[in-house]
Amino acid sequence: MRGNHDELERLQKMNAIDPADRPPMNQEEYDAEYGDKPNNGEPILRQLGRALHSSYCYPFTGWRPFVNTVFGFMPILEWLPKYPVKEYLVNDIIGGLTTGIMHVPQGIAYSALAGVDPVYGLYASCFPAFFYMFFGTSRHVSIGSFAVVALMAGVANDKVFASHVGGKVELIQNQTHFDVAVHYAVTPIQIATTLTFAIGIWQLLCALLRLQFLMTYFSDPLVSGFTTGAAVHVLVAQIDDLMGVQVPKASGVGYIFTRIYDLAIRVPQVNVITLIISLASMVFLYAGKEYISPFLKKKVHLRVPIPYELILVASTAALGAILNWNENNGVEIVGNIPAGLPQPELPTFSILGECLVQSIGIAIVIIAVHISMAKMLGKKFNYHVDDSQELYAISLTSLLGGCFPVYPVSTALGRTMVNVQSGSKTLLSTVFSCVLLLAIILWLGPYLRALPRCVLAAIITVALKSMFMKCGQVKRIYSISKIDFLIWMVSFLATTLIDVMEGLAISIAFALFTVICRSQWPKWQYFYRSTQEKQIENDEKATENSNICVFRFDGPLLFTNVERFKNSLKLTTDSWMESWKPKDVQEVTHVNGEQKQPTNLHGEDKPHFLIIDCKAMAYCDYMAACALNEIAKDLKDKGVVLYLTGANGPLRVALKASGFFDIIGREQLFPTLKDALAIATTKGGALRLLTEAKKNEQMNQQAVRPATSAFGTSSASLPPIPSYPVVRPSPPASNK
Repeated sequence: MRGNHDELERLQKMNAIDPADRPPMNQEEYDAEYGDKPNNGEPILRQLGRALHSSYCYPFTGWRPFVNTVFGFMPILEWLPKYPVKEYLVNDIIGGLTTGIMHVPQGIAYSALAGVDPVYGLYASCFPAFFYMFFGTSRHVSIGSFAVVALMAGVANDKVFASHVGGKVELIQNQTHFDVAVHYAVTPIQIATTLTFAIGIWQLLCALLRLQFLMTYFSDPLVSGFTTGAAVHVLVAQIDDLMGVQVPKASGVGYIFTRIYDLAIRVPQVNVITLIISLASMVFLYAGKEYISPFLKKKVHLRVPIPYELILVASTAALGAILNWNENNGVEIVGNIPAGLPQPELPTFSILGECLVQSIGIAIVIIAVHISMAKMLGKKFNYHVDDSQELYAISLTSLLGGCFPVYPVSTALGRTMVNVQSGSKTLLSTVFSCVLLLAIILWLGPYLRALPRCVLAAIITVALKSMFMKCGQVKRIYSISKIDFLIWMVSFLATTLIDVMEGLAISIAFALFTVICRSQWPKWQYFYRSTQEKQIENDEKATENSNICVFRFDGPLLFTNVERFKNSLKLTTDSWMESWKPKDVQEVTHVNGEQKQPTNLHGEDKPHFLIIDCKAMAYCDYMAACALNEIAKDLKDKGVVLYLTGANGPLRVALKASGFFDIIGREQLFPTLKDALAIATTKGGALRLLTEAKKNEQMNQQAVRPATSAFGTSSASLPPIPSYPVVRPSPPASNK
């Protein structure tokens, strides 16, 4: 610990050093003065070995490490004994009951997207959330039904089911009773349960291999574009229920167009009563959320959100039973919801292989949505969320949930925000949500039999509003980053126009492609300066006397971009060297077999300095180091002095291993650009004075009156370093 403290003090001391408060020095002098040593970090294999030992061996080295590991694996054992009852209990009760009320209509509604009966939506809202409470570190997330995940599960369910019935089976979208499946070995709920278990396997594998870092590649534009595109599919899937028509099942690439066509030709068959109920339900929900709740919150300071969905479900279920909409008006209803708890049973392992294939994309989406939401809430409320533990938590939630008749679940964005707004403080609020859900499962479920399915479709449709609101981010994303804008558009269009699973794959592939592009084509910049003048601007006339060229490459130097580095540097140096004409000789001259610096036509020695600013080069690979060696040799042959500035420890170690310092001396390495410019200016000025004195001496010997030198004094003071005004997003075409 003391060593780390000393290192921190040394770094703070170094960062406090202003180059203006010390004389110019090269890297070796700087290291000797301030103790800056290249820090290469711990070797990667040693890091991996230490991580494996810490994770898998250390817990079994004694009883205390074992107990600590168990407590770390089940965070509830740590926070529950310290639970502040007086401060948090009331908030958790209110928040838990409020969230539980939202679970009921959403669980029933999203079960249709997953292709299973409504009662399984209630199970999916209860059991996984209860399991997460033991293993999770996020205090506010609401685990349960989520529209996008339910839709993806329904697509996967259909594919596995179709492969087992031996052909294409026309099923009604969002059908709650799959009577056609009773003649086959597997049912939709068995597929959904096994799919949940398979998702848990993938998530557990990610946790064991510590692959949570891969989630950094799921940028916000990617997730936003994908979820918005998936929301379009969810919306289209609700239209038939909203209209009261039956549409044959469509699947495959671009199936959304087939479904829209099927809906269009069935417009004359619309059930008017169903359509009226749908429109009235959506108006009620929208008006309540957008107008009534804000008004009440402003006037009476209402703290608890009003459960409009539950009010709508209860009232329409009662009206449906009283008015007998199903028999009198042909309105589709939910049907029987059995009371009682299900018996736990193992997944159907005979279809596990197929479910593993279909569940990869779903597992990725669940991880990305859950971890991003958990980290956002942790940052907002100032508590730590452990990425690694969260992977274990959601994997065990899926694995244990797969032993009950549920479909895949995730963190629901809207329900989580309601949980936060209603005042929940800890995961103990989950207990009260589950108690409410159990009461409905055990006793109140049968009373929802007459609930119109169009009401559930209306609930889903209005809930999609928050997802479609993400389209408002596009303009802001475009103004900040054009590449992120492309990621959003590709994710949205691929998901919408092709399919959800294929759209996810295309989105990830395109995002990774942009990462490659950004590293392969970084920007480069340069400016010129003269040892005779204070500053040289970047125009053609100003390069005549500029004998200092500063070049900067904004990115790590790798085999993917080393050719761009060489080409951009060549373009810069060629233009710079061209400016030496007609006064300066381009090639190195050899006198009596000795190499000489370039001289102008008057015989005046004029050194030229190329300074490569390496501050943006985080690291380099083998090909990059070899390229730097080639550049150093070429510049040395042309009589150009090469300086490197801002090279970090790993870069200097790589240069040393490649033999770079056998070509140029270590004294040509500098800690900052200001040091290099100061030394180059000083050396150029000193050589210029020496040349001027030699010229005057020759003129005196020839009995010619000496000219007055314009450089009577030399100053090592340096004007402020100019910014890099020339930015090249891509190498310009060379003029031949």
